[in-house]
Amino acid sequence: MKRLALYCRRKQSAVDSFMKEALMQKTSVLVIGAGPVGLAMALELGLRGQEVIVLEAGDGAVDHPRAGGLSIRTMEFCRRWGIVDDVRNCGFPDNYPLDIVFSTGLEGYDLIREHYPSLGEMPVPPESPERRQRCPQLWFDPIMAKAVAKQPSVEVRYHTRADEVVENSDGGAVVRCTDTQTGEEFLIHARYVVACDGAGSRVRSALGVEMGGIPLLNYSVGVFFRSPNLLEASKQDPAARFIFISPDGPVGNLTVVNGGDLWRYTYMVGDSRPDLKEDDVEATMREVLGDQIKIDILSVAPWRRSQLVANEFRKGSVFLVGDSAHTMSPTGGFGSNTGIGEAVDLGWKLDAVLRGWGGDKLLDSYESERRPIAVRNSSAATRNFKGWFSDADLTGLLDQDEAGARLRSSVGEELMAGTRAEWESKGVILGYRYEDSPICIADGSPKPADDYRVYEPTNRAGHRAPHAWLEDGRSTLDLFGDGFVLVDLDAEARDPQLQALLDVAASRGIPLRREVLPASLGSFYQTRLTLIRPDGHVAWRGDALPADPTNLLLSVTGH
Repeated sequence: MKRLALYCRRKQSAVDSFMKEALMQKTSVLVIGAGPVGLAMALELGLRGQEVIVLEAGDGAVDHPRAGGLSIRTMEFCRRWGIVDDVRNCGFPDNYPLDIVFSTGLEGYDLIREHYPSLGEMPVPPESPERRQRCPQLWFDPIMAKAVAKQPSVEVRYHTRADEVVENSDGGAVVRCTDTQTGEEFLIHARYVVACDGAGSRVRSALGVEMGGIPLLNYSVGVFFRSPNLLEASKQDPAARFIFISPDGPVGNLTVVNGGDLWRYTYMVGDSRPDLKEDDVEATMREVLGDQIKIDILSVAPWRRSQLVANEFRKGSVFLVGDSAHTMSPTGGFGSNTGIGEAVDLGWKLDAVLRGWGGDKLLDSYESERRPIAVRNSSAATRNFKGWFSDADLTGLLDQDEAGARLRSSVGEELMAGTRAEWESKGVILGYRYEDSPICIADGSPKPADDYRVYEPTNRAGHRAPHAWLEDGRSTLDLFGDGFVLVDLDAEARDPQLQALLDVAASRGIPLRREVLPASLGSFYQTRLTLIRPDGHVAWRGDALPADPTNLLLSVTGH
């Protein structure tokens, strides 16, 4: 594979020479990578009518489903994208219990089993119109790809590799591409390039962007396999995850994929890179799965568990999104969900700038808003992972006497308490906020506690606008997404600043409309007025509009 070379601020003469080497194609946005985050980026922009080309070196097939669950917030995005029913009906059984089990092995001792309801039993939470969903990546990616294919302004090119990205001094970047099936090379000029090319991002490396954090938590191996008789042979009740503990500490975990015959086993290797042999992989699996289970290995993926965040999320016209910008332990399922949130944040900003109503500072706000969230979420994931480790002496964990039983019980309680935030994480999922954002206008109110488990709705600037049900059956969240929305709890208000705000927005091409909501929603929207951004986050709030509404609009649109 060719090494990707990205040269920033290359001399124009060199760019001109480079551009003459092949036929030039043009697009507004070029997305590199068609995983869940890249597809989310394409769908967000496609629904806004932007011209997008997506490059994917592979064929789009998912041979190893790393992601398995969609958070409440991601499901809210799916609701706005119009695919929430497809995701709900993806195929995961509604009656499959999502229990969490700590044990010494499927044929060993259970330390503790915590019951969590099946999807069919799970109520819609009061904080959202949506609940979370089990939808493995092998199903989610095709759902997203199908939705992207319906966007007339978006083209996805599989078997296409990005080899070189050259920033153009006249604006945008030129990308040298290769069709990996024919060997044909061609060029694409894009106003903006979005790198969604994963944890080993070649674009990030070529940009020279460093990452900070914890380079190594451990090396692990993920095994995707088929086992139709796993639960029956092991005499285990269904569970979403089995976490295996030995006298030496945590060993690995078994995660349900499709609620039937497909599973993913992840085992921890240690501080050294694994030297994999298929026989050794199966032998390692059987140490905790037992000898009675039929194992048909479909794929093996060694990986490094780390907590890293890129020092920069933007270089000129190139943006890092998803795993190219951060890596985190999968404990909590925050990785792809965080990346999808980044795609939503960046999507409306790119759209605004391309349409001409977004200011120069709007795209800069992507890093200032999303990088702190990546630091926060990756830290939460590491904390969850550390909850797998007991402080107790585990020497007698397998002892058959009463002391061994007491130890297993106490360790099980300790580990479940230490990992509860991994299974109950509304604070992480819904409580993130854009503090100190240059395009959110703070009102001086104190920061609410950032509790990883607990979410408290608020219309404070930077926060996700609260959900509440309306009389017509819609959620307040259904009002947001196309442009800015001014939520007004006073239907009779006729103050002159209100019309002035709408007039200024119209004169500058800023999409803005007023939505009058019942005053009874004051427990969620604590001020009369709340200005909501296209991504559903609060830009400003107050009981009265400022005397000069122009400055308000200039600030929240990056001018």
